[in-house]
Amino acid sequence: HMVFRSFYPGKNLEIYQSLQANLQKLIWIAGKKDSGKTHLLQAAFHQCIHLSGKSLYISMREFDQFSPEILVNLDRLDLICIDDVEFVLGKQLWERKLLDLYERIQTSDCHLVMASYEPPKGISFFLPDLASRFSMSVVHQLEMLSESEMISAIQLHANIRGFDLPNDSANYLLRRVERNVGSL
Repeated sequence: HMVFRSFYPGKNLEIYQSLQANLQKLIWIAGKKDSGKTHLLQAAFHQCIHLSGKSLYISMREFDQFSPEILVNLDRLDLICIDDVEFVLGKQLWERKLLDLYERIQTSDCHLVMASYEPPKGISFFLPDLASRFSMSVVHQLEMLSESEMISAIQLHANIRGFDLPNDSANYLLRRVERNVGSL
């Protein structure tokens, strides 16, 4: 269900359009928990697959379940989406593999989209070269949705699931459920 048509962009329209167009070689999306980072990365991943491209989505939240070698030869793909990248930053081996990946995608058609809580300038890197390279990416800061935008977002999700969610019901949910689109 994490596709572009189910994402309510609100104030994040520029990021939404940038990812849909897939014109940028390197994009970094920063945002708080439940701001929509994962949804956007998965939407980009699904769009690439739908257009017969080769893509990979990986969450570094679970980095201990695989080796940094997973990053080798990914430049052969059309799109790489790395979520929760902050979990491996500061770890020398992972950063070396990320730097190698960055260098390899510069001479390929591969695009790289990463997401974390902070922009690159707000993160402590082990390798200054990697910090420098990632700081040159197109950085987008996701903004949280307002209350009225949250209502529109959950109504969009309801509509996609085949039913209309009246404003009164949406307001009821907003008052009784944690205030983020993921929970709602």
